Amino acid sequence: MFYFIVSAIILLILFLAWFYYAYVVETKSYEVHNLKLAINCSGFDILHISDLHLCSPESHKLDFLQKVSADANIDLVFLTGDVFENYSGLPYINKILSRKPNIGAYAVLGNHDYYDYKWINKTLGKIFKHLKHPKRYRDINPMLEALQEAGFKVLRNEVELLPKHKLAIIGIDYPTISSEKFGELTARIPDNYLKIVLFHIPLNLSNIVKHGIDVAFGGHTHGGQIKLPFIGAIFTDSELTRKNASGLFQIQNTYFHISNGAGCDPKTNIRFLCKPSATILQVRDETKVKS
Repeated sequence: MFYFIVSAIILLILFLAWFYYAYVVETKSYEVHNLKLAINCSGFDILHISDLHLCSPESHKLDFLQKVSADANIDLVFLTGDVFENYSGLPYINKILSRKPNIGAYAVLGNHDYYDYKWINKTLGKIFKHLKHPKRYRDINPMLEALQEAGFKVLRNEVELLPKHKLAIIGIDYPTISSEKFGELTARIPDNYLKIVLFHIPLNLSNIVKHGIDVAFGGHTHGGQIKLPFIGAIFTDSELTRKNASGLFQIQNTYFHISNGAGCDPKTNIRFLCKPSATILQVRDETKVKS
C-alpha cells in the first residue's frame, strides 16, 4: 500500500509538472520558422500567421507578432483564420503588425470568428457532433471592420489579382467552397500568374490541387497542439495526416503550408512539442535558385 501511495504521488507530481509546462510555458514559447521554396515566380517573402484567437488580455502574443513583422523584406502577410476569439480581441488587431508589408496583407476567417464557443462545445462536442458548434453564427461585421482598419483585405470566396506582381490570391471563406465556385475564381486568373490560396480549415484540398494552385496557406490544426515523439500530432481536426498537421508539404504540383498558429482557444490552450509560431516563407524563382 505504501509503494502504491508513493507511486501515485510521483505520477501526480509528474502530471502537474507536465501540465504547468504545457499550459504556462510552451504556450508562450513562440518560434519563427524560416522556410524557402523554389517555384516559377518573381520572388516574394511571405509572413504566414494564423489562429491568433485574440481576446483580452493580450501581451506576449502581440510582442511576438510585432517583432516578427518588423522585417523590412516582408512583401505579403497572410492571416489564415481564427483571428478573434471574441469581441474583446478587436482592439488588438491594430497592434499585431509593426510595419506594413511591401505589397499587402490578406486574411480569411475561421470557425472561431464565426462562432462563439462555449464549454459544452469544447467538451461534449468532441463526442456528439451536433454540439460541436453553436447553432448560429455571430455578427462578424465588427471583425471585418477591425481587420480592414488594420490594413488587411479579407477575402471571402473571392480572388485578388495583382497585375504588377503577376500574382493571384484566392481567399476561401470558412468552412470551404464548392469545386464549381472555386473553378469560377481560378478561371479569372491569367496563365502566367502565381496562384495562391488562403483557407482556414484543411478541407477539400483536392479541389485546390485539381485547379492548378501553386501554393496554399492554411491553419486550424494548431499543428495538433499536442505531439508525441515518433507519433506526431494526436489530432489534426481535418483531413490532414499527422505528418502534415503543420509545415510545408507538396501534393502533386501544389505546395501547402499549414501553420502551428500563434494562439489557441483559452479554454483549451495546451501545447506540447508544438510551440506557437509564425512562418516566413521565401518564395524564389526556381531558375535563379538552380543557377
